[in-house]
Amino acid sequence: MRITFLNRLFRKRPLSLRRKVVYALIAALPILAIFTFGNRGLLKRMQLERQAATVREQLYRDRATSDSLRAEITRMKNDTTVIERLARERYGMVRPGETIYHVDEQ
Repeated sequence: MRITFLNRLFRKRPLSLRRKVVYALIAALPILAIFTFGNRGLLKRMQLERQAATVREQLYRDRATSDSLRAEITRMKNDTTVIERLARERYGMVRPGETIYHVDEQ
């Protein structure tokens, strides 16, 4: 009696298609979860790509600012009209013989 119960319990039965699908889903879900939510998963990759794009844009803006500042420095060193304008605006310098008139805007 006991042997027949064990034989019946452990006998080989062909798996139905439904059970095969269920077992495949049970095996695939953790793998998909790891690929999606893991430390090197799809969501992390998308976040890092957005961050890289933001950093790249900031780099381009900083390079453009740097280039314009270098050009301005070169102009200030070499162009006499720029030097004269800055001397007049910032330091109130005048040429010999010029008269300064201050106009009150009120």
